[in-house]
Amino acid sequence: MSGNTRDIYQFNNGIRIERSNLLDLQIERYCAPGNPNLHEPVEEQWLGRLVDRLGTASPTFLDVGAGVGYYCVLVKKLRPAARVIAVEALPRHAGALRSTLMLNGLEQSGVELIEAAVAPTTGRASFADLDYGSQLTTNSQDHPGAARIEVPTLSLADLIAKTGPIDLMKMDIQGTEQQVLAGSREVLSSGQIQSIILGTHGPAAHDSTRAALKECYYHILFDDPTPPMQPDGLIVASRTK
Repeated sequence: MSGNTRDIYQFNNGIRIERSNLLDLQIERYCAPGNPNLHEPVEEQWLGRLVDRLGTASPTFLDVGAGVGYYCVLVKKLRPAARVIAVEALPRHAGALRSTLMLNGLEQSGVELIEAAVAPTTGRASFADLDYGSQLTTNSQDHPGAARIEVPTLSLADLIAKTGPIDLMKMDIQGTEQQVLAGSREVLSSGQIQSIILGTHGPAAHDSTRAALKECYYHILFDDPTPPMQPDGLIVASRTK
């Protein structure tokens, strides 16, 4: 059942999120004709397919740009024994992610939370607070009026060194995916990340990230810069066909 109950929004897959942690335009998208009341239907369908083909009851799922935890909960629903690692830089969303876990009957210890941004290099960087569009920024003229905070950053290589090999990674980092992948070719080519679901932001970024994945020996399973009922482009890639 969908809708608001005691200020809780429930999706048709059973995931519950506090209404205050969702935007009005997101709710409008979930309720639009043709949308089965899911956050991003095409992406969710592909995530389910990839989880089904993993062949293990306890895969390792890495959610880069985890937001308020929708996909962390989804993977736990599909594979309760999965190791789930969430990477989220915005403190407000990291707090909301913890609330989402509890709201869905999950122990906070069931998801490893790393409060950092994935970036081309490890260190610290300026981060523009744009709610679900929050992103790293190096130009003070970008996003005028947005609050800025300094956040720790991890390169993808250093992140994988901390987590170990990953069966499935979802990455949605609001426009910096191109730079991150460009600086991560060694770890991508090593096969330590078996499958990737990547949100893209703009035609140029979509094309360049698809090319980068191909160069790192990934097979492109799905490729659409404008999938229906979703705000971002989507690339799904795997090391195996």
